[in-house]
Amino acid sequence: MSLKKIEVLSLNPHFFKHLMQCFLTGYNKPCDLRLIFMVLPILLYEPSRTKLASAVSTSRLESIFNTPIKIDDSSKLSGKTRLTGFGARYETLQPITKQTLIILHSDQAISITGRYIIANKSTSYKDFSKATSPWMRAAHYLGVVFAKTAEDHIVYFLGVD
Repeated sequence: MSLKKIEVLSLNPHFFKHLMQCFLTGYNKPCDLRLIFMVLPILLYEPSRTKLASAVSTSRLESIFNTPIKIDDSSKLSGKTRLTGFGARYETLQPITKQTLIILHSDQAISITGRYIIANKSTSYKDFSKATSPWMRAAHYLGVVFAKTAEDHIVYFLGVD
């Protein structure tokens, strides 16, 4: 199988559109376009996705990504390691995020007004199969967490501009 075919299978914008819809459902208000580009780099990294899949409605950005990870009785690892490599993924995934937005817009699932994206259709993570439900739940709660956090703080926290 060629590298291009593997890339198409593993980085499928038709799958990512469901992630984005779950994110926007959790966000539940018009979303600044720059935040959309932060969604896939977080969700495609297993440690951050796993932590988000266990989030609740009261979770905050700091409680998810700053809480130390206990390794053993005497050792802890920074919670920020759940975002390791975010900057590189952010750069790499921009074209795929754009493709995903095009698909969402062509499906009339979103509207774009100025620099804001508005979800026209809500999606529940509970409606997905057992295999994809944890992904969709993580996307939903990333939306919930982002909605409670000032956009400038998210940009600063993640180290992107």
